[in-house]
Amino acid sequence: MDSILFHPLRSLKQNDLHPYDTKFHKASRLLHLRRSHSRLIPMNFTSIYLICSALVVSTSLGAPGQYATATWLCSDENTHPDGTIRTIIKMNVDEGWHTYWKNPGEGGLPLSIEATLPKGWSIGEILYPVPKRFKSGELPGFGYEGEVVFPISLTPPAEYGGELPPLKATLSWLTCNDETCVPGKANLTLPSKTDPEKISKAYDNLPKLVPGANLTVEEDGASLKLTLKLPEEWNVDISEFEVFPVTQNVIDSAADFHFRNEADILKSWTATVPKSEYFDKLPEKLTLLLADRDGTAWLISTPPRPVPDGQG
Repeated sequence: MDSILFHPLRSLKQNDLHPYDTKFHKASRLLHLRRSHSRLIPMNFTSIYLICSALVVSTSLGAPGQYATATWLCSDENTHPDGTIRTIIKMNVDEGWHTYWKNPGEGGLPLSIEATLPKGWSIGEILYPVPKRFKSGELPGFGYEGEVVFPISLTPPAEYGGELPPLKATLSWLTCNDETCVPGKANLTLPSKTDPEKISKAYDNLPKLVPGANLTVEEDGASLKLTLKLPEEWNVDISEFEVFPVTQNVIDSAADFHFRNEADILKSWTATVPKSEYFDKLPEKLTLLLADRDGTAWLISTPPRPVPDGQG
């Protein structure tokens, strides 16, 4: 049987798409390249309960052909000083495949999670560690290979007594290699505690904010000029730091650029970068991730742009 695994846009014509949808039309070329002359594997998912130190710790799911598995872990059942319960989603991506960052670049998709929680509970956003650059075919992107952990915090109700109720979530992702992309999904549960050291390290390694930094952006034809002023206490040479655009559809995903200092002043840095082909206008806020070679990373944003009179 000749079957198409995944082709979400095959019924649409290129001219019917909004510019922001065009990137997914590009990705569809990868999504439908994989064909099979054998029986297509059904996309059903069976729970696999992992036993560790006689405790059921989570559910990890990955149907055959998904190229990744996911596990939901929590450090303990006590709240952090900020009132949340710290958890992580640990993914293992098969060799030769990758999954995607918050800004996936061209044609990718970030992770998404849908949680089923008891009354009074809430779940935060998925938090992302420093990504890598890669290409899926001709499409540049940002994401992860191998094992990667994504912090995600839970907020319990005020009457929480320190014992976790059954918590469930469905995680969805996209994995790609050089030739094709395959969507994946896992049904997760979080009934117990495990691996507090891994979870603490995952939160500690998240990109940090830089108080006092000032990032500005100016349009210059098909390019953008970025100017970064660092705070006084930052005696750091950032010329070798990798720079990733957190904000989508502003900077060309294929641009591998670095900041250069002005007049040998370590406090003032500039970079000129090409606009994304999906660029429409400057966003209200542009955020960049700067990563040192040792994996330490920082987030720097432009000040929010003022809202024109009558549009607030």
